[in-house]
Amino acid sequence: MLGKSSLPAKKYLISFLVITLIGSLLRYWWIRNVPNVPESDFEGYYVIATNFYHNLGISMWGNPVAFQGMGYPFVLGLFFKLTGNTEVMTGKYLNLLLSISTMFVLFFVFNKLFEQKTAVAAYLVAALLPNYIAYNSVLGSEILFTFFVALTILVQFSELDNRYRYPLLGILIAFSALTKPYFIAYPAVFAVAEWLRNKSVKQTAIAALLVSLVMALVIAPWTYRNWKIFNEFIPITYNGGYVLYINNNDYNHYGGWMDPADFEVSEEFKARFVEKGTTFPEHPPQTDKLYKDEAKKWIFTHPVEFLQLGVLRVKNTFFNGAEDIVKWTMNQIDKENLDRQSLRKLNFYRAITDMIIYVLSSFGFFYTMIYLIWIIAGLFRKTPALDYKKAVVVLNIAFLAAVYFVTEGQPRYNFPALFFMIAAAVASMELVIKNLGRNYREQT
Repeated sequence: MLGKSSLPAKKYLISFLVITLIGSLLRYWWIRNVPNVPESDFEGYYVIATNFYHNLGISMWGNPVAFQGMGYPFVLGLFFKLTGNTEVMTGKYLNLLLSISTMFVLFFVFNKLFEQKTAVAAYLVAALLPNYIAYNSVLGSEILFTFFVALTILVQFSELDNRYRYPLLGILIAFSALTKPYFIAYPAVFAVAEWLRNKSVKQTAIAALLVSLVMALVIAPWTYRNWKIFNEFIPITYNGGYVLYINNNDYNHYGGWMDPADFEVSEEFKARFVEKGTTFPEHPPQTDKLYKDEAKKWIFTHPVEFLQLGVLRVKNTFFNGAEDIVKWTMNQIDKENLDRQSLRKLNFYRAITDMIIYVLSSFGFFYTMIYLIWIIAGLFRKTPALDYKKAVVVLNIAFLAAVYFVTEGQPRYNFPALFFMIAAAVASMELVIKNLGRNYREQT
C-alpha cells in the first residue's frame, strides 16, 4: 500500500490533470444547472454567514449563537466579505473552490497510500463520486470539513519533522472540530495511530499532549467568547446533549432526528427547564446538561434498545444509498410534476448513486472489521501488526461510525467518510486482483 513509481511521470501527470479537469467541470456544471436553495440546517448556516457579513458576528435572529459548529458559517461569511455580496451562488462558488482543493489533497493522500496506478484509480472515483459533485450546491459544512480532514490525514502521512507535524495537526484538528464539534475527540484516534506507529509510550504521550494542547489553544478564543456571552462553559457548541437526547429515548424507533415536542416527558423533567428560565423542549445553552443527563440515564437503563438504535443509525448513515443527494442538492426540482422521461432519468441517477454508496460502504466496513482486529492485537504487541497508513484509514472509518452509532444517523453524515471508504474499497479490490493473478499464474 506504499506509494511506488509504476507509471511514467508524464502519463501520471496527464492522468491527474485530466481527472481533475473533468471533476472540476462536473462540479461547476452541477452548481449552475441543478436548482437548489438552502433549507433546514443549511439555511441556518446561510443566515449566520449573512449576519457575519453585516458585522453582526455569529448570530441568528438578532442573538449570538453557538448551537452548530461555527467553522462553515464563519468561512462563508469571510468569503461574502471578500466578494462583497451574500448571494447563494457565491456560497456555491466557495464550495467549488474548497471541493477542487480537496481533490488536490486527496490525490496526494492516495499517492501516499497506493502504487501510482492504484492511486489514479482511487482519485478517479473520488473526483467523479456523485456525492462529492452534488454537495457543491449545498451551503453546509460537509465540503469544508472534508477538506480539513483530508489535510489532517495528509499531514499524518507526511515526513515532516515532528516539531512541525504535531502542532500543524493540532491546528487542523481544531479547525475540523470548530466545523464538526465531535472531531474534538480526534486526538484519541491520533494517539492510537501513533502508538501503532512507534510503540513508544513516551513518544505517543508527547505527541497526543502536544496535538491536544495546540488544538485547545486554537479553540480557546471561541470557548472564551461563549463563556462571556452565555455564562456557560461551552467549548464549541451547546447542542451535544440535545442531539444525544432526541436520538436516545423511548420514542425514537428509527435512529434519526425526532422533534422532542412529540415526546411525553415527566413533570419533574419539565420543572428542571423552568428552573433554568425556559420550558421544554426549548434548548438554550443552559439546558444542554439537562438533555445530556436524561439521555445518559436512558442509555444506561436501556442498553439493548441503545444498541438497536445504534445499528439503525449506522445503517441510516452508510446503507441508505444517496437519498441525501436528491433531498438536499436537488430540492428545487418539482419531482411530482416531472414528465415520465425526466422522472425515469432521475430515478436512474438515484439508482446508480445508491449502488455506488452501497459498494463503497460494504467494502469499507468489511475492510475495517478485518483490520480492526489486527489493530486491537497490535496494541499489545511490541511491533506493529498493521501498516501505519492502513491503520489510519481503518481508525477513521471506525471513529466516524462510532460517532454516528451514539448520536444521530442520516445519509449526508457519510460525506467525510467517503474518501476513506474509497481507499478501503480500492485496497480490497487491489488485493483481490493480485490474488486472482497469482492463482492464475500458478495454475498455468
